[in-house]
Amino acid sequence: MRTITVAAFTSLDGVVESPERWHMPCADEEMFAVMYPADSDMDTMLLGRTTYDSFAGAFAGAGPDDPVAARMNAPAKVVVTSSPETVTWANSTPLTGDVVAGVRALKERPGGSISVIGSTTLARTLLAAGLVDELSLLLHPLAVGKGARLFPHDGPAARFALAGCAPLRSGVVHLRYTA
Repeated sequence: MRTITVAAFTSLDGVVESPERWHMPCADEEMFAVMYPADSDMDTMLLGRTTYDSFAGAFAGAGPDDPVAARMNAPAKVVVTSSPETVTWANSTPLTGDVVAGVRALKERPGGSISVIGSTTLARTLLAAGLVDELSLLLHPLAVGKGARLFPHDGPAARFALAGCAPLRSGVVHLRYTA
């Protein structure tokens, strides 16, 4: 069975919303190496609609010489959406209807690991359904103050086991937890 990893940038106060507004000062080659490890078997990104639209706008038309865009364009993309006809980014497939059932079926198909990037609402749904195998969090050394958190205040309780912890030169800490 394939595994699902939720990958997120997070602040010290737990905010994951709109990282493009606060994480860029910490972004560097070391962080990119953590985000896109050479030995990764990830071949599918599972995205909520808002994140898909943002990523498609940023990466779909980028040239092959852009290393970040190349990493984002290569994997299959499964998009949770109610508008399947507007899923046009290369290698993208819509997932409509029952999200939990659709993701369970996706996990059963052959392939590498699945990464949920951003997509906070989708990540929360998958966490509540017990479908997340790993959290890969890049904890940034700052407090954002307000914004959505990965775990809502009224969400289900959960316990994870620390699988890895690596401080980066920028002050970001890469934390990996397994369910």
